[in-house]
Amino acid sequence: MIQLDQLTKSFNEKLVLKDLSLQVNDKEILCLLGPNGCGKTTLLNLISGLTPQDSGNIYINNQLVSGQTPTKKINLKPSERKIGYVFQTPSLFPHMQVKDNIAYGLKALRLSNNEIKTRTNRLLDFIGLSEYAQYYPHQLSGGQKQRTAIARSLATQPHTLLLDEPVSAVDPQLRESFRIDLKNYLRKLEITVIYVTHNLSEAYIMADRIAIMGKKHIEQIGHPTEIFDKPVSSYVARFLGLNTYAGRALGIHDNLLEIEINGIHLYAAASPKLAKKNIIATLKSEDITLLKSNNSRLRDGLTNSIEGTITEMTQMRSTAQITINIGFPLNARLQISTLKELGLSIGDKVHVCLDPQILNIFEDTDT
Repeated sequence: MIQLDQLTKSFNEKLVLKDLSLQVNDKEILCLLGPNGCGKTTLLNLISGLTPQDSGNIYINNQLVSGQTPTKKINLKPSERKIGYVFQTPSLFPHMQVKDNIAYGLKALRLSNNEIKTRTNRLLDFIGLSEYAQYYPHQLSGGQKQRTAIARSLATQPHTLLLDEPVSAVDPQLRESFRIDLKNYLRKLEITVIYVTHNLSEAYIMADRIAIMGKKHIEQIGHPTEIFDKPVSSYVARFLGLNTYAGRALGIHDNLLEIEINGIHLYAAASPKLAKKNIIATLKSEDITLLKSNNSRLRDGLTNSIEGTITEMTQMRSTAQITINIGFPLNARLQISTLKELGLSIGDKVHVCLDPQILNIFEDTDT
């Protein structure tokens, strides 16, 4: 388990982290998700001991490894923290074979040759590179290099593993399968893992929980589905690429919350505590239903049905991103098959249908 209490860090008077607190549970895979430059790598460096924090405490397995007690200052060396660290770019020793790269940390522990060989062979088998034991780094693919780097970090049997963008060095066509393999590896290890990424789909695949970083602290933490369905701030919603709007909650009508966004009235699940308050409304583009404007029969009885005009359309391999002006721009994502079935094109009039339950509403605390 890792416990971070109010960590603050600046570089040359530039504040990078401020009063950041986080708990990572035992044997959990926690993804740190956030844009480039938000402090994710800095946080890993603080935990590992490569960089000292300005203030705050770091606990690993209930032991204070860096910080201040009532009587003294503690700062264990990186080698004393039982942490494995895999950097974004695999930093293998180019003059060493794969087996020697993996065994490097074991030799530093002054283990017997037999123990070093046993552990190295076990790890080679674990990462599926036994037949590459005598290869040099320049003979490996990006994914193989990264697996070697992971094995080297695991050789000393760390209690915690830090992974900084571990898939970025893998060939693009292999990334998806490598992610799945990597997650299976991590599950077998049964250790605490902090996995840094800025890729939304990667975090969703890999994580038990996701912590979104921004504004120098943790903005939100929770199960992947919870994060994507119920963001708690406009920062998180916009980072996730959700439709995000500022509006006003008018009151409860027919057990639904009436809201107003740019003159358009919509209804969401009832939340009496938000009545008469400024709010933020978010919704996922894939939750939006579109109907042709001439299809009045299917629209009858729908709570939120607003006519708009298609202003943009981008087709991808299996989906299409469509922007509709309904008094404000709204982004919807449709399957290509649905797009063809509806026969939609730029300039068409459509009805946007929103189930009240898909609207996520929370108070706008920035106004």
